[in-house]
Amino acid sequence: MGTVNRLLERWSLTPLVKQAPFALLIGMATVLSVTVPQLRVSNGGGLLTAIALTVVATIWAAAVTARPTAVSALVHVVPALDFIALGVLRWATGSSASVFTALVALPVVWLAAQEARRFVLYAALGTAVVILTPIALGDGLIDPTTELIRLGVVLVSYGTLAVVVNQLSRLHGAQLRRSQRREERVRAELEQAAAVQRSLLPKALGPVPGYSVAGTCLPARTVGGDFLDWYETDEGLAITLGDVMGKGVGSGLLAAAVRAVLRSSRADPDPAAAVARASQGLAIDPDGSGTVAGFTTLFHARVDGDRLLWVDAGHGLTVIARHDGSAERLASAQLPIGLGLGLEEHWTANETRLEPDDVLVCISDGVLDLFGGELDAVDHVAAIALEDTDPDTIVERLITLARSVDHDDDVTVMALRRSAVTAEADPHSAGRSGSQLADSR
Repeated sequence: MGTVNRLLERWSLTPLVKQAPFALLIGMATVLSVTVPQLRVSNGGGLLTAIALTVVATIWAAAVTARPTAVSALVHVVPALDFIALGVLRWATGSSASVFTALVALPVVWLAAQEARRFVLYAALGTAVVILTPIALGDGLIDPTTELIRLGVVLVSYGTLAVVVNQLSRLHGAQLRRSQRREERVRAELEQAAAVQRSLLPKALGPVPGYSVAGTCLPARTVGGDFLDWYETDEGLAITLGDVMGKGVGSGLLAAAVRAVLRSSRADPDPAAAVARASQGLAIDPDGSGTVAGFTTLFHARVDGDRLLWVDAGHGLTVIARHDGSAERLASAQLPIGLGLGLEEHWTANETRLEPDDVLVCISDGVLDLFGGELDAVDHVAAIALEDTDPDTIVERLITLARSVDHDDDVTVMALRRSAVTAEADPHSAGRSGSQLADSR
């Protein structure tokens, strides 16, 4: 179906497509003229000339269609030849008695469909050529007075048609330009929103010894609803990955709002308190009656030495690849934020230890689609992290996979690795000796 649509778009309303009905009708007129006794051919040479002119016009229409940039200025040669061919056809098939005069409507519409008013005049001149050609070629069987009256009637009829078509074309053109300007403004706003969203991606960490982190977001659209963040705290490090319901600019705005609220809570060591504030920030009405902007699944954690305090708000897509080859999934039954449940909303922090060479990987549900859409995709991610514990490598492998396949959802990946520590390091400060930093890409 996609191929058919592309072909229709490529060939619709091209000069060749517009010429094809006229060429077909001239062919039918020729066949009828030589096979139907009631339709006489008064001049065989004239009939052949009309056919030849139509063939030349059709070939030229094909040339303009094939190379529009090279010969587009001469596209109106086609309807001009059609007017001449039709005039000769009338002369060769009985002049005033010819039944093919109505074919003039096709080149008239061709020209009048151009927005400039002058094409109405061109259409009228072409119509006059069709009517006056038999007189110019010296057909003594017609009455000039009758033919001039016919010319007046035809000019009024087809001139009115040309005016109507031209006005509709002008209105359509004006509406199209307005739509294009609106589309350009929307595109510019989307690009600006995407640039703002990219600027919100976390930058390189400061001196947080013992940990390296990397992550990136690949939106399905210009602006996505996924977000990730990391930043230093008084205790060590905070990391976040969230997935806002829906896609597009609205989800991007909510993502930015949730990120801002979480960052504003950096002085609070309890990640659950930060998550609760973010959920309250999504409520639209001040009375807490339940109207919300949209819900967000979220993983938010604080790192303090080897201690990981984390909250999983309906996300469930975080795994720790342990240095001993095992994998531990971090998930809970707690709700997403922003559901508007008021007092029923409650989040608590869980505690996990990060040993040297352990790697935490958090993904958005767009990554699931890269592995068939099932939750066992988390196992695949864990296997990748066990093969290579470098956060940059883990992120790069998943994003490379995302770029190689079609995906309808945002793909976001974040990886955090605790570096190895020396034997003489203080066990209470394990994870704070040495530093390995990564930028979001």
